[in-house]
Parts: sequence; structure tokens; C-alpha cells
Amino acid sequence: MAKLLIFGGTFDPVHNGHLQTARAALTALNAQRIVFVPANISPHKLERHNSALPQHRLAMLRLAIADDPGMEVSAVELLRPAPSYTIDTLAILRRDRPGDTLILLVGADQLPALHTWKEIDAILASTPIAILPRSGFNVPDLPPGNITADLWKKVIGGILQIPEYSISATAIRRAVAHGQVLSEQLPQAVIAYIHKHGLYQQ
Repeated sequence: MAKLLIFGGTFDPVHNGHLQTARAALTALNAQRIVFVPANISPHKLERHNSALPQHRLAMLRLAIADDPGMEVSAVELLRPAPSYTIDTLAILRRDRPGDTLILLVGADQLPALHTWKEIDAILASTPIAILPRSGFNVPDLPPGNITADLWKKVIGGILQIPEYSISATAIRRAVAHGQVLSEQLPQAVIAYIHKHGLYQQ
């Protein structure tokens, strides 16, 4: 039985902040592997500009983690119709990985709107949650929306004491569009891929 961390997001593009957070979470939770799950179209990010197509985001993720045996990528959300819902993704991953323990990583910036997630009570009741710190975002003491106090205690009990990253994918896309090289924020293989395919250009 393995302990797997599920790290979802648009990863547009994947950057060193994502990778540093993933490694820190693996250590903090004593997990065996972390699974990056790029979203097809997140219901919370339907309006995006200057974005990369899903196949490019998937390819950049695979390049970024190619040399790290503790990381893998699942295309589960890219293989079914959009939008992507976490409850459905978790069900598929459980079906495909019977016996493994899944822990869902959630950024602190997502907590104020957590009650809008599809079947959030079922997610919180069935899946351990680990909260990733985000710069400028505090974890609310009171549950948002109609999330019960008992379930919210479970959420805030999973806050990880790991370093925050300040790298922004939005800022990266904007910088690339203006011809800037971001060697300290992106893996070299991802930079090469962006240039090869002309991603994030104006």
C-alpha cells in the first residue's frame, strides 16, 4: 500500500514553485509518490487568456518531472469531457489504484471558495486533505458556505508547515509574452519546450 499525494491544477506552465512544493509535501507527509493531475478546463478558471493547450501543459509536466522517481503525471482529467471535477477524479484514481491511500493537496488560496466544489462534503468525508500555504492567504477559522464545522476542523487540521512559493504562472506567461527568460522560475526543459512551440506569445 502506497501513500499518494494528488496535486491538481492547470500548471500553465508548471514551474519551480510547483516542484519545490511537491517535494516538500512528500517529505512532510512521508508519502511515496506525488501525482500531478493537470486539469482540462477547471470550472473555477473557465476564463483564461494566453493559455497553453492541454497537450502542451501535459508535455511540460512530463518534462519537468522526468528525472524524479517520486513524481508522476496522470492525464485522467484530459481523457474525459471538461470541466474537471475533483470528486470524479478521485473516484477514477481510487478505481485504478486499489489499496493505495490518496491525500488531496489543496492550496490555501482555494479555501474561501471550497464550498462551491462539486460534492465537497463527500470529498472531505472520504479523502484526507493537506493544505498548501500560499503567500497572502490565511486559512479561515470558520467554514465557508455550508461546510460543517466538523468537516472544517478536518481541513484546517491538515495545514502543512512547508515553505511558501511566490512564483506566479500568470506572471510567467506575461513575462514570456514580453520576451523575458525566466531561468530561475522554470525548469530548463520547460523553457526549451515553450520556445520550441511558441507558447504564451502575444
